[in-house]
Amino acid sequence: MFEHNYSDRSPEIQVTGPAAGGASPSGNGATVQPPELAREPRILDRMVSELERDGLVGEQRAAKLIYLVLTSNLLDRPICAVVKGPSSTGKSFVTERVLSLFPASAFYRLSGMSERALAYGEEPLEHRTLVIEEAAGLTSGAGAYLLRSLISEGRLRYETVDHDNDGRLKSRVIERPGPTGLLVTTTALNLEPELETRLFSIPITDNPEQTRSVMQAMAAKAVGTGKGASLDVRPWHDLQNWLGEIDEFWVVIPYAEALAKAIPPVAVRLRRDFGALLGLIKTHAILHQYQRDGDAEGRIMATVEDYAVVHELVADLVSAGVEASVPPTVRETVEAVKELNKLPSWRFVGVPQSEVKKHLGLDKSTISRRIKHAIDLGYLVDEQEKKGQPAKLAVGEPMPDEVEVLPRPDALSRQCCTVAPFPEGEGVSERSPTNASAGSTEDGAFLDAAE
Repeated sequence: MFEHNYSDRSPEIQVTGPAAGGASPSGNGATVQPPELAREPRILDRMVSELERDGLVGEQRAAKLIYLVLTSNLLDRPICAVVKGPSSTGKSFVTERVLSLFPASAFYRLSGMSERALAYGEEPLEHRTLVIEEAAGLTSGAGAYLLRSLISEGRLRYETVDHDNDGRLKSRVIERPGPTGLLVTTTALNLEPELETRLFSIPITDNPEQTRSVMQAMAAKAVGTGKGASLDVRPWHDLQNWLGEIDEFWVVIPYAEALAKAIPPVAVRLRRDFGALLGLIKTHAILHQYQRDGDAEGRIMATVEDYAVVHELVADLVSAGVEASVPPTVRETVEAVKELNKLPSWRFVGVPQSEVKKHLGLDKSTISRRIKHAIDLGYLVDEQEKKGQPAKLAVGEPMPDEVEVLPRPDALSRQCCTVAPFPEGEGVSERSPTNASAGSTEDGAFLDAAE
């Protein structure tokens, strides 16, 4: 998921933007009037609605999360993520559609890169997201090391050796300023371990229901009855350009202490994950700053509504990251093996992978990926002793009961007098004297990084 040290940071945080400007609704500085989208109380929902009209099928969670990741290049430590899924699941399609909503200056897109390309490249990376379409080359070596340095330190300093005019070797330090976000796609379950901890995983749906929905949408388009309206990206570019003009963002999360007290300290990594959670809340508040009140000092006041959106995006992922819960795909696969293991045919010899594939109605690559994930986590074991032979699966360690690491928004709102309780997990800000508009939460997708 993610790994940053935020233990010494305050919930009141200054975030530096990529350009200077004048005054925004919250007093943070923009030279032009806010675009129409800045007044939208549910920006992520509107984005998904427009992408669906443009042909997106499902994957609302992934689309919303990718949008937040790209928007986070406004922060002084942008969010970094990896989009994961088997081949042909639509990772690149979803990423490409969301990228179209951003001006080219917001990201630097590559199909791949050599190990030391980051050190020798000349493309500006400051307050941009580096988008790499396949992470295969980032699993080890100098490339992974340089990426980790760029992400963690917010810049890159690389010392190399060149020949001078006299042919003598001379050292040279290459500096590439950040901060820089990272968005990659991969079919792998995990990247290089040290890099993996600095990213959060955005899962792509691999179940038969999603496959059927995609095929039905393609068929409807072929007969002329499906969606396919062209997407007008100009309003989305206007929104990002307006945000980019703001010199500094000051965001206050008034309920941060209540949130910290409500999260059970079940794992040491929560010391870092909590800071990343605060960063996502700030990202959403900055995106919706036109609907947020500012205090006397012009700081954006994040509401519990911002937490409600982020909670829906990342609650299960945070729990899985600290091993307080099990990913739904893994749980489904282990339960299938457990059920098949009760049958006389497999009770003592182990369940063949082909039977799990048949039981769940999945293709070979998808079930292989799921089983490997479950084995890596220890919830399944392969009892096959002969190399190259099909797996014989048995249940491994017991799966933990689901634990809600992040408190529900309605529980948090009861501890905060500035917001109203949320019905059934949805957030609604209290009407304020200075801002008559009240928003509600978006549906969700995943997380990492922050200030």
